[in-house]
Amino acid sequence: MEKLDNKLLADYASNHIVMVYPAMHKKFLRFEDMKKIYSEVSNILSSNNVHQSFIIPKEYNNDVNFFNNMNPNIKIIEYNCDDIWIRDYYPKLYSSNEGLNKIDFDFNGYGEKYPFENDNNYKYTLNMYNSHFNFKGYVIEGGNLEFSSKGIVITNKNSFIQNNHKHSGDEVLDKLIFLKKKISFDELFTLEIEPIKGDDTNGHVDNLVRFIDDENLVYFASTDKSYINYNVAKELKNQLNFIKKKSKIIKNIFPIFHDDRDIFCDNDKYYPYSKLNFIITTNCILFPSITSNHLSIVDDLRDLPILKKKYSINCEASLLECGGLHCLSMNI
Repeated sequence: MEKLDNKLLADYASNHIVMVYPAMHKKFLRFEDMKKIYSEVSNILSSNNVHQSFIIPKEYNNDVNFFNNMNPNIKIIEYNCDDIWIRDYYPKLYSSNEGLNKIDFDFNGYGEKYPFENDNNYKYTLNMYNSHFNFKGYVIEGGNLEFSSKGIVITNKNSFIQNNHKHSGDEVLDKLIFLKKKISFDELFTLEIEPIKGDDTNGHVDNLVRFIDDENLVYFASTDKSYINYNVAKELKNQLNFIKKKSKIIKNIFPIFHDDRDIFCDNDKYYPYSKLNFIITTNCILFPSITSNHLSIVDDLRDLPILKKKYSINCEASLLECGGLHCLSMNI
């Protein structure tokens, strides 16, 4: 296959993670547990020589205990974010002969469920990137776009349909098809999958399917018919088998199995736990866990063909805010 003129920036090929310090959640009962997640993630990234940037509010009174225990080389960016889910409002990136380029799209707090104005405007502060595409008015969250550096994009149409108030799902997909022609990536695949239980993003693909390298992906799977997300997993497998047959690039799809140990419910409310919502960089992968599977998750995934250091981080505090590890981080 010929080398692409424009290369999509895939998570597994990046060595820099951006996160938002969760100052807006300081009144949250489990705020200290939330900070512990960030500390653990940051320490693991530092030990694997992954660059990091933290966004903190302007006029912020430093949390001395938090930042003093972290790598002094972490870059600090001042901006008042509405929420921590940087994955969904940071532009997606691709590289060309000009350098890194951003693809701007709108963010609306998952259908205006949450405050979003500052988050939506953050993209306009990123002057370090070239910008050739601004899909203003079209909601295309970053967590619903999965990239392979070899030229594949996978997305879930269900999320576009639910989160866009001004445009239909087909109109949003037309923008992605336009993008495919302009930057010449090879394959665009669209899932039509219902969200896992508790997922208020309406079905982001990063809970369902992830690339682990240029040609291989992992997916949300289950063989337990009593498991609450079994039907989602069954339909996902059917659609991915079709995609694999159609693709000229994808070689293998590997299941990451879920069962009743992977249900996170608090006060009779289900939260969107998925092992697929992991952070991956050039040389390490951080899997989200919950108390019921924390000690076993890395062993359970040992047969996956991932030649990176594997870690497990309890993410229950972030799940109570309706997101996982991948959601609160951005690869650049």
